[in-house]
Parts: sequence; C-alpha cells; structure tokens
Amino acid sequence: MGKIRPLSENLIGKIAAGEVVERPAAAIKELVENSLDAGATAVTVEIRDGGMSSIRVADNGCGIDESDIRMAFERHATSKISREQDLNAIATLGFRGEALASIVAVSKVVMTTRTADSETGLRITNEGGKITEIRETACPTGTTVVVNDLFYNVPVRKGFMKKAGQEAAAVHELMTQLLLSRPDISFRYISNGKTEFHSPGDGQMATAMQTVYGSRAMKAMRPVDDHGNGLIIKGYVGIGENARGNRSQELFFINGRVMHSRILNEAVENACRERVMIGKFPVCALYITIAYEAVDVNVHPNKLEVRFRDEAAVYEAVHAAVLTSLKERDALEQPTEMNLVKEPDSRPAATAVPAPRPLPKTDAVVSVSKTLPPATAAPAKTASPKPVPEYREDREPEAARIPAPAAPAFQPAPAMRENAEQVSTILPQVRKPMKVFGALFNTFILVEYEDQLLMVDQHAVHERLLFDRLMKEHAAGAQAGQELLVPIVIGVTNAEQRLLEDSRDALESIGMIVEAFGERDVAVRTIPMILGEAQTRDFIRDVIEELQNGRDPTFEKKRSALLQTACKHAVKGGDPLTEDELRSLLDTMIEQKVTPTCPHGRPLVVSISHRELDKKFKRIQK
Repeated sequence: MGKIRPLSENLIGKIAAGEVVERPAAAIKELVENSLDAGATAVTVEIRDGGMSSIRVADNGCGIDESDIRMAFERHATSKISREQDLNAIATLGFRGEALASIVAVSKVVMTTRTADSETGLRITNEGGKITEIRETACPTGTTVVVNDLFYNVPVRKGFMKKAGQEAAAVHELMTQLLLSRPDISFRYISNGKTEFHSPGDGQMATAMQTVYGSRAMKAMRPVDDHGNGLIIKGYVGIGENARGNRSQELFFINGRVMHSRILNEAVENACRERVMIGKFPVCALYITIAYEAVDVNVHPNKLEVRFRDEAAVYEAVHAAVLTSLKERDALEQPTEMNLVKEPDSRPAATAVPAPRPLPKTDAVVSVSKTLPPATAAPAKTASPKPVPEYREDREPEAARIPAPAAPAFQPAPAMRENAEQVSTILPQVRKPMKVFGALFNTFILVEYEDQLLMVDQHAVHERLLFDRLMKEHAAGAQAGQELLVPIVIGVTNAEQRLLEDSRDALESIGMIVEAFGERDVAVRTIPMILGEAQTRDFIRDVIEELQNGRDPTFEKKRSALLQTACKHAVKGGDPLTEDELRSLLDTMIEQKVTPTCPHGRPLVVSISHRELDKKFKRIQK
C-alpha cells in the first residue's frame, strides 16, 4: 500500500468535475439551472457535435457583478445558501457552488456577463480551471457561457463519451425536461445550426406540452388537477396510443425541479393500469408542489433523485389524482381515432378527446348480460337480406342464453378495492341513434354512430365486461380460499419464514394459510380459489419478494389470475355471433359504462370519421 498524501488542487478539481459533469448534457443542466436561478425568462442552448465540440448557454438573467467574477469560478462558492439550516428548505436549482468550477476544470470556457446597472459587460476566459483573461466587452444584460473542447484535458473521460448523435439525444431529452419544468421560461434549443424547438414561455402547461409532443398528441392527453396529503398535483397524462416502450417520458417536476422517483413511477403506472398495453408505459408530465422540508433533493450529486419524508402519503395523492383524470372517459364516446389520410403533423397519432365532463358517483355493480356463446354456435343467417338494424333507446338487452361462469371470491386488499373503482366511467344521459351492420371477419362489430364508423372488438369488450364483474365480486368479499388435501411444503430461508409469519393476517385475508414447517420450510394449507396448485409455489416466491420490497404482496397475482379467467371465458375473435348476441354485447357495453380498453390495455372501439372516408374517396380535398 502506497503512502497516504493529500491530492493536488488540480486533481481534486478533475475528480469533482467527473462527479458533476458526466457528459455534455450534465454540463448544460448545471448552466441552465444557474440561468434560471439568476431570474432569466429566456434561455438559449446551442450545441455542436452533441456538445463535445461546443456548448453555448445564453440567458437574460441578472448577470454576475464584477466583484463576484473570480469567486464564481471557485469550488463550493455560492450565493444560494449560507447556513446549515438552509439545506432543509432548498428552493433554488443549484446550490452547491460546483457547477462552473467543475465545468471549467475540464474544458475551455468563455463567459460574457453584464448586470442591469452596468454600462459594459465583462468577458472572462478560463482554461482548465485557471482564469487567463478578464476584460470589458459590449453585451446585453445576462450571462452567456461558451464551453469548448469538453474533457480536452481528461482523455480517459473523453474516451467514454458516446457518438455525437447519442450525446445530442441526451441533450434533447434534457432540454425537453427543462422546457416542461418551466412553462414560464422561453427556451430555444439549437443543435448543429438547426432549431429543434422554441417555446413561447407563456406559463401554460398545455403550451409547453404541445411544443414537445405536438398538437395531435395533446388532444389525447388527460389533464390532472388535484390535491391531497399536502401535495398540489397538476399536469397531463397520456395513455393508449401515447404510451411508450419505456419510462423515459414519465416526467415529474417537484417544486419546479425535474426529479426521478420510484414511488411516483409506481403511482402513475398503477393508476394507468389497463389503459396502456402490457409492456408499455404512460406518458406524463406532473407538476407537484410540496413543502420543501418534506422532500430531500440532495440525495445524489446530479440532484435528479428525490426522497420523501412520507412516501405512502405521496403515493396515495398522486395515484388518486391520476385515477380521477382517467375516470372521465368511456369506450363509446372516446374511441381510438383511426386516420386514413396522413396529416401534416408528423408526430404519432393519438386519441382525440373533447373537454372533460364532471364524473358522477356510481355504485353500480358490474354484470354481464351477454355471456360466452358456445364454440359451436351457428353463424348469423345471411340467406335473405334484412334492413339495417337501428339502435333504439327503448330497446332492452337480450336475455343471456348461458349463465355467466361462477367466479370464486375473496376478501381483497385495499389496493385491489382501489383498482376495482378505476373501471367507473361516464356515458351521456341520453343515448343517440346507432346503426349496427353486423360483424366484420366475425371479430369487429360495425356500428354507425353520429358521423363515425365504429369498429368494436367483440373479444376485447366481452373480456373487459367479465374482468370488471370478477373484480367487483371479489371486492365485495366472500369465501376466500380452499383447503388443500395435502399441504404444499416449500423451502425458504429463516428470514423468509419470519417474513411470512409476520404477514399471516394479510395472507389469510386472501385465502392463503402458510405455517412454519421445521426450520427451513413452510407448509401452504389453503390457497386462494383463483389459483391452481401449480401456481402456488411461484405465488409464494412472488409474495416473499413483494414483502421484502415493502409492497402489497397479493394484488398483482390476484389480478393476473382474474385476467386469465376473463380472457379464457370471453368470446373469441372469429367466433360467429347472431344479430341478437351482437346487440346484447353492445347494450351491455353501453349500460356498464366500461373503461375504453381491455384489461391488457388494447382499445375496445376504433373509429373512422365520415370526413376521413370522404378524403379517402376523394369526395373532398382537404
């Protein structure tokens, strides 16, 4: 082992820079946050070659006074905190005083700055952490920082940078987050001479969202506006066609700062369950206002991660807010829009939604009036033509030929009751005339409704109705489990055995009795009736993992089993249905006010507007 000795200031600076400035996007984040803390209302960010060749950040903020110029480049020098107590109520974006010091330690920087009460500005040149020149210059009020040759003196770090396109993508993502975090700021982002976007900075969340996602996507966004548990929650959530393949577009802004939080991700994703397809994630931009002392933003040097004093209260408030925003939609009035003609807007197509309507309270129990037809059911008669049937308000749904399959019930955990309420939606009080044409490919029910051609997926609708009914029945609570003739013995560790023992009441509430069986085993004596014995071992492993993570250990497995039951018993695509059966399925869908997606997140109804068809047949040109 070598002799212990202090590091040189130059080496300390480079090490600190490596922690704060990981890549060009990190340097831009620090500079823009300084601009915002300086009171800027307009910020321009320009990069070349992903930021590796040059970065320019210009603002119209307050500027830096001449007496503070040298101190601004020193490490741990800041105007934003002065005492230990300030750490408990941090209201600024940057506060550690490391941004400029870290950036100049690994690059060549030229800064121009002027305060409002100064006749001229200053131009400061800093290379590798050393100021080489300070002189007067003509410049507007504010500060402009130009960073050249990032990591020029740290070749090892420079070698780990990705290709210019990948670094530019990271900067674009950062600028998107910054733009959305501050709708009141006008952001201009330029890459290799091309303006990527320019926001007006009018303070409107919707305008900022439209700048990023486009007008078509914004039509499908669900506004969120709620409060609870000391939080104010505003913003937008995108589901259905707006969903993405990863969580990169789940954005949270806490007191104006973009943050990452597992708790917030889970709250949004659980609220949007069944509204996005499996494997997809919702889009969201949620603005959360919370007391500064209730959140710790100084968890990591990059200030992206956050911790809450009361995570359960935060989860509950955000989950409830998103659920409320999703309850104001229904399958019939809000079908997924299908465009036959390409629109000028090149952004992804999305569901078009009008202004939300108030949601009435409903305690109606979901029931399916039309059940699974026999697999051998005869197709509808087609020998003689019939007039097109028209839907009338006084028509009653057809009686079910086969009783719905009996579903065992159990006492749900609170999370399940909460999720069961999610399926409540709203339809107009007065039904409008509807023409039913039959089923296309024995799969899609064709309906004329107002100025739209609706295509209703018969399997998806029936699956949704069955799943909702099963969830309601289980939420009502009944006989929970069935006793096994021979207990299932499963090997566990001592810690896992104690964990299961401590959770005995929670497990029994869903029909599972698990007892210690020796020192390294547990015996499962009863299981939830929705589970088969073959699933029990995997279920116990899942329970243990969820308990270790501090989450509800039973909901996901129960929901999965109910979903499989609904899917198995629902009418399939390709199954021929009679005219009465088609009508009954539609009647039930309307009466039960179903969620507009199946439990897997697929849309129940797709629409093509009269106008779209006219365009396709060249009846109109625009």
